Amino acid sequence: MILVLSGVTAGLDGFLIEVEVDVRPGLPGFEIVGLPSKTVRESRERVRSALRNSGFKFPAQKVIVNLAPAHYPKDGALLDLPIALGILAHQGVVERAALQKRIFAGELSLSGALKRISGVLSLADLAHEHGLELILPQANAQEAALAGRENVVLTPSLTHLVGFLAGKTPAPRLPELTLTQTIPAPQKAVIKGQAQAKRALEIAALGRHHIMLLGPPGVGKTLLATHAQALLPPLKRDEMLILSKIYEAAGLLTAEGPPPVVRPLRAPHHSVSPAGLIGSRSGRPGEITLAHLGILLLDEFPEFSLNALQGLREPLDHREVHLSRAEHAVTYPADFWLIATANPCPCGYLGSSVRLCTCTSRDLARYRRKLRGPLLDRIELFCYLAPLSPEELQEKTAPWPDRPPFRQQAARSLRVSPAAQQFLYQAQKNLGLSVRAVESVQRIAASIARLDGAPCVDEPQVAEALQYRWETHLHLLA
Repeated sequence: MILVLSGVTAGLDGFLIEVEVDVRPGLPGFEIVGLPSKTVRESRERVRSALRNSGFKFPAQKVIVNLAPAHYPKDGALLDLPIALGILAHQGVVERAALQKRIFAGELSLSGALKRISGVLSLADLAHEHGLELILPQANAQEAALAGRENVVLTPSLTHLVGFLAGKTPAPRLPELTLTQTIPAPQKAVIKGQAQAKRALEIAALGRHHIMLLGPPGVGKTLLATHAQALLPPLKRDEMLILSKIYEAAGLLTAEGPPPVVRPLRAPHHSVSPAGLIGSRSGRPGEITLAHLGILLLDEFPEFSLNALQGLREPLDHREVHLSRAEHAVTYPADFWLIATANPCPCGYLGSSVRLCTCTSRDLARYRRKLRGPLLDRIELFCYLAPLSPEELQEKTAPWPDRPPFRQQAARSLRVSPAAQQFLYQAQKNLGLSVRAVESVQRIAASIARLDGAPCVDEPQVAEALQYRWETHLHLLA
């Protein structure tokens, strides 16, 4: 029996898989056990053809492959390579010692060439954690360079790998890949008026507070939300690696495309399913994970399905999402900045001085059912955008944002003055604020103080923070 180490990924984590290959006398056959998926079971034909087309013999005996641990489901074609090497080691083509202290992962073509696989960054971390060398297809050169590990070896084909393991063929060198924190010039737009909304977004960006922009159609809600991406700081290298792992798991990281260097802005359509927004039971990450470290823009927030919106509650609290299956559970990060936009009613003109609202009471009840309750309590800032006055339309305005992105700062607590504390306690009593709401007001007030350069949190900061609470917009939400 030959033992070859490989690995599979679940979410962003890699797990060691022991590929046990046994060739015994008997009727010719090829069987794979150990909860293999359909893709893994199809390895039998790929391995058989790859060996023969690479000039090696396939044994005319009984071949049994066990994937351990047997209780864990295995998926992906990356197990082709360790299975083929186990068969070659049984035939004496590859020395058993050459297979030790190495992890092999690669999909075989029928010709014996190795194809690109997914999950390379997670496998590189797994190999580094266990002090093992990782053998990968040369088609994964960019991901291997992105991982920045010295224990990664590239190979283009099964024939080349056999020569490398015998010490006869050198391995291709890893390409040089420099991750830069320099981001493209942020997009700016001339957005007239809406000074309060711009300030609210700047406060929200500094403290990563979730925010909802309310107002009738055409006042600039979506335009402001999309350009708020320029308020966020550049990605750090470790953040680029995390996003690359996420994009790998979602199948969005290609060999030709560059790794992510800009914070994501995900804006799913309101018809997205709960699985598309939160993540599917198959383990595919949803929009909230693809928006990790960036912005999740939910335009026309009340038009999303109630199930999809209610699924946001746990990720908003814990900044991660758990996707459970019958066999195992997967955890993905979901630390996103939520920006939601909404009209005050289905027609958009409730309370407007420009046009008369045409919504019925039933329309309003259905619409506002999604604009209340525990989910609203997790959105920290609310800002109403009114139609522009003739004076605002004529004013000359500089492009926005007009400040550099907020840099990541060391966490520090600002002192809250006794007067500010008393003011907040009185507001809690008058507005019926929950404990979560009080803590949210304190965080927003601290962000306002940092934005204004104030030495401590005082009454003016608390008063402004309270203006952004949804309880002060009940005439639009209740």
